[in-house]
Amino acid sequence: MRLFLVAVLASTLAGCSKGDELKSAALKVQVHYEGFRPGCVTLTVTDQAEVSRHVTKDVNVSAGAPPGTLSVAVFRQAGWSNDVKLLAQAHEQSCDGARVAIAEATASLAKDGITPVELLLAATDGDGDGYVVSSEGGTDCNDRDETVGGPKPWYADDDGDGYGNGLLPPRVVACEGPALTASRTGDCNDRDPLVHPDQVEFRCDGKDDNCDGVNDESFDVGRTCRDTLDCEGVTACGGTNGGSVCANTAVPAPYYLDTDGDGKAGTEAGRKCGPIPEHASRVPSDCDESSRFRSPDLAEVCDRIDNDCSGGPDNGLACNLDWRTPVVTDGTKWNATATDGTTTIWVAGDGSKLARSQMDFTGGRYVTCDGDWKDAWVAASGELFLAGGKNNSGRFARVTVNADECTLETNNVPQVVNGLIGIENPSGAPTLYGVTGGGRSFRWTPPAAPEQTQANQLDASLRAVSAAGRPDTLLAVGSRSARPVAFRFDAASSTWREEAISTTLAGELRGVHVVNANYAYAVGDNGMAFERTDGVWSAMKPLPSPYTSRDLQDVVAFGKTAVYVATIEAGGTGGSVLFFNGNEWSVVYTDVNSPARALRSLDGKTPTGVVTSGDRGAAASFVTTR
Repeated sequence: MRLFLVAVLASTLAGCSKGDELKSAALKVQVHYEGFRPGCVTLTVTDQAEVSRHVTKDVNVSAGAPPGTLSVAVFRQAGWSNDVKLLAQAHEQSCDGARVAIAEATASLAKDGITPVELLLAATDGDGDGYVVSSEGGTDCNDRDETVGGPKPWYADDDGDGYGNGLLPPRVVACEGPALTASRTGDCNDRDPLVHPDQVEFRCDGKDDNCDGVNDESFDVGRTCRDTLDCEGVTACGGTNGGSVCANTAVPAPYYLDTDGDGKAGTEAGRKCGPIPEHASRVPSDCDESSRFRSPDLAEVCDRIDNDCSGGPDNGLACNLDWRTPVVTDGTKWNATATDGTTTIWVAGDGSKLARSQMDFTGGRYVTCDGDWKDAWVAASGELFLAGGKNNSGRFARVTVNADECTLETNNVPQVVNGLIGIENPSGAPTLYGVTGGGRSFRWTPPAAPEQTQANQLDASLRAVSAAGRPDTLLAVGSRSARPVAFRFDAASSTWREEAISTTLAGELRGVHVVNANYAYAVGDNGMAFERTDGVWSAMKPLPSPYTSRDLQDVVAFGKTAVYVATIEAGGTGGSVLFFNGNEWSVVYTDVNSPARALRSLDGKTPTGVVTSGDRGAAASFVTTR
């Protein structure tokens, strides 16, 4: 005979027919559990008359907090006696888990109907994690912590990264693992602590860093790319620190920009494969990017410059390079010279001295303008602007082309202004910038009053200022503690930033000329002459003897092959103009007055119209027709 155990008692009995004698009697077995929730309960029924006859039923326990009850029906069966023994066993987690509680009872099926049987399974699961305390046969590793369950497998972790070797079986199953083991597995390289699951693919090396079965998936290896030079290639492992590179075999070609404004590109700006910037050229077409007066398309003129890039200055021309001087002078010490480069010369000095003439010094006349004038600048309109002071206070002035008297501007200028430069505006008056010996700088756009460019004065005595048509090209020079200094104007913040000048010479920088954004020149005491190329100052070739240590007063430059400087002799007893052609210095003018006079100022808008002036009415001009 066979005994049947049915987990749902009521439905089974409801399906019995009245003539089924084997099912006319049943045990209603209720297995109670408390203190824990078993994963599985095994109920074994044994015939007491013949213990070899038994049957076992595993019942999985549904989720839910204890206490709880399982109901099982046991029916009378042919071949068995009516007396049976019931044994309930509780297991952790599943029917294969540790046995943690048992309960026994006997019962008889001799009487028809339902006979109730109660069994109680009790154990302790203090933290409710489904594992019973070890003292009662359970396997809970810490019955006070619900996050810590029973023993778990521990895998060899030779590199100590917290992940066991995924190619090996567990070394042990326990609550705590021995040294160099981990409860997590899946490590695909147990000799590298940086390689393990849950890791980003952190290096491009043709290997799997996060053990997901894919190599270098974070780096898009094999995809089409463009490198920093816009050359097409394929992403590949390489570079530094395990990164990727855009590998290609393309050779980037150079491209050139016009940085001197002559319409021809000659400055190599970089190399790239893709489209080049607007106005750039793949082919260089300029022989000198420091000067807008040198280009293969220009005609040669008499100006000491190789205008047409043919290899020599003034080639094929009958040039008269003599300097002209005024017939009559009044003995004034002219501090400043300004010219429009074609028709007009202005000279200004202390004691309200201001005069104008044609480029050959004919047609001269005085203009009334109260002040001690230190510098001057002529706008494209022909209007003159002056900077200077009176009675230790600063002032500006402006003079229209045919005016007999200037218009003064004395507001907000507490210090004498030594240097002046103007920047043209597309509409309206130009903006003037001036600097003082007290380290202040001013911005003046007439008719508005002047204003300081920055609140704090510089720790320097400023002597001269220049620009190439834009505020971001402004440079100012002077001295600090008898050492030369130079400053660049930061237009965005309206502040001056000091630039390094490496020299052992002492003294003051007295003149500066900005040719363009990439080239500028500055001169000063003891033969100091500097070239600024791409933001870096360096010493020019020393002047020849006997000019090596003489004080240079001013500079006008039209590129690296056309630099003019004005000098004074020791004691101010004479002066000369020297010219640098990019290789050598030469003397192009010397004052022949007796006694000789110092030259203190230079100006020129083009290399065909250069003017100098100085002490006791000294003045000279070099003028040709372009």
